[in-house]
Amino acid sequence: MVKLLIGSAGSGKTKVMIDEANKAVEGVRGTFVYVESTDKHSHLLNRSIRLVATEDLKLKGYNGLYGFICGMTSANYDIQKIYIDGLFKVVDVEESKLYDFLEALDKVSNKYETEIVISATLQDEEVKKQVEKFVIA
Repeated sequence: MVKLLIGSAGSGKTKVMIDEANKAVEGVRGTFVYVESTDKHSHLLNRSIRLVATEDLKLKGYNGLYGFICGMTSANYDIQKIYIDGLFKVVDVEESKLYDFLEALDKVSNKYETEIVISATLQDEEVKKQVEKFVIA
């Protein structure tokens, strides 16, 4: 299952993601992965959560991030949750392709029984309508 947390820049999405991750890790027996562009929030995350800072990975677009997620989940069947904080900071992509990316990710998420929660700042109202089924806030 893929969930999308959207809001304007500076609306507190990262704080919500960190708080929710720290709460959710208590019920996770497997691996919990938190992906963001840098490691600046590492001290705020429960140490049971595996932080992946993507700044050195040079992920290219949705395909790069999709391949990265597929690689993680296929290599480690114990991953139960993946949080991706600041999607458009993790990869520099067009909002218009977001729906297709979420649909593809949802299939992987269901196959490997991994919950994926993504935060993003969306500006395009049409894109917001397209991805509505994934939105949690």
